[in-house]
Amino acid sequence: MKRHTLWPCLVAILMPLNSVAIELDRLDVNGYFSFEYEKIVGGDKYIGGDPNEPTGDVDGSFDADLFDLVLNFRATDNLRLAADLTWEHGTATEDDRGNAAVEYAFAEYTIKNWAKVRAGKMFVHFGIYNEIHTAKPANLTIKEPLSTNKNNKLGSDFRFYPRWGNGLALTGNHYVGDMDYDYIVQVLNGDSDNDEANPYEEDDNVNKAVNMRFRINLLEELRVGASAYRDKLQFDNSSADLSTYGLQAEWTAKPVGVEFEYIFGDVNYSDSAEPDVSRYAYSLMAYVPVTERITPYVRYEFLDPNDDVGDDEGVVSILGVNLLVDKNMYVKFELYDVNTEENNSEFSGADFTEFKASLSIGF
Repeated sequence: MKRHTLWPCLVAILMPLNSVAIELDRLDVNGYFSFEYEKIVGGDKYIGGDPNEPTGDVDGSFDADLFDLVLNFRATDNLRLAADLTWEHGTATEDDRGNAAVEYAFAEYTIKNWAKVRAGKMFVHFGIYNEIHTAKPANLTIKEPLSTNKNNKLGSDFRFYPRWGNGLALTGNHYVGDMDYDYIVQVLNGDSDNDEANPYEEDDNVNKAVNMRFRINLLEELRVGASAYRDKLQFDNSSADLSTYGLQAEWTAKPVGVEFEYIFGDVNYSDSAEPDVSRYAYSLMAYVPVTERITPYVRYEFLDPNDDVGDDEGVVSILGVNLLVDKNMYVKFELYDVNTEENNSEFSGADFTEFKASLSIGF
């Protein structure tokens, strides 16, 4: 009789294990790794536009760019929890090095495929790149375009739109005839100039920010889209209305693929002492899949940070090749050339060429 008294104990132990196994069936874990190298091979590059701090003679640098985990948990058939966790540049918080971040963390409830509701921290889905900007294996080039995605690093005072936002979204995909489309509408706390305010916790702006994007496959090889972002930036003694609009087109038919994005917008200040700013940028890339493993590409980027300021433009030209070494493993090489005008606030007319290389692996 005594041996039967073990069964309740065994059941008590095995039931939680069985429950965990069932829950793990609903969890998908993916991610990516990126390692990079950069070296100035021509011209002078200035830090922050300061000509007294040339870095052109510095030897090349290795960069432990990032290690990223993507988690998707299906709580029910209609409810998904998603998170992207990243560690950048050899994160060591004890030494104040690198960066650890939650790129996004949101809950998504599916009503229909064309109607899904999200809540949480999200990428601002604007244009081609910002939805996937950390996913290096998904990009043909080493970096996304500066002119349209990180324009503050090429001479703009403000980015065209923030990279992340906290709030609610309605998204989905459907079709019209034979044409598939997808859309997203996001209502977010928006950006902030207040270093003490956390936009993922509180919003110090007068109004919520709104972002929208719509994309449609007009042909199997051609997808076009439009984006719009509106926000009110709050400063100590004034505010500004930020409006940004974008158009995009992607042609994926062989022998040549083409990608184009055009962004324009305004920053209108409430204080008349601050002049309003109109700006625009574009990027154009062409690539040729020579084989399944070898894809050379060229990209041209242009930014005018302010229509009312002369000689402040920035231009980036890239010649590169993307090599598929193994499944989901890519090696990329680029010559990255930057040319700026003398009134450019970031580089003050500096021209330089960088050699870039990267290893990126998706899993």
